[in-house]
Amino acid sequence: MTRIRAFGPVVAALGLGAVGTGCATVATGGGQDKKVTIVADQPGATVFVDGQPSGTSPATVSLARKTEHTVQVVAPGYEPAQVTLRRRLNPWLFGNLILGGPIGLVIDVISDSTHTLTPDDVKVTLRPLPAAPGPVPQPQVAPHAAPAGYVQPGS
Repeated sequence: MTRIRAFGPVVAALGLGAVGTGCATVATGGGQDKKVTIVADQPGATVFVDGQPSGTSPATVSLARKTEHTVQVVAPGYEPAQVTLRRRLNPWLFGNLILGGPIGLVIDVISDSTHTLTPDDVKVTLRPLPAAPGPVPQPQVAPHAAPAGYVQPGS
């Protein structure tokens, strides 16, 4: 009987943990970085995240949810494309109003699940660079040629 009483607080803590898990923690994986897939319409385009090379398209990168990130996609012959991943309040937090209650909210805050990055995935269409302007062709006039319909005097 004393064994059962000794394990009572442990069982209660496990029960609260199971019932009180935060919605955002369950849905987004807690303090883990967010995985973002970056796809360009030009396969093999170089992907930069916050100015650092991060592979080629399509690429999946893990990004911290604590800050915003700038994604740039570059390919030869195309204009670079840039997308900002914004830090937003995680909508799953509001699930605590229905399911998790205050304990769920506390768990979400502790596990750093209060924010997410948007958009979830990045898809870019690269635009071709404009063609370089070339010389403007000039009309050619043959030297000493008379204009059409011109009659030389004395002929």
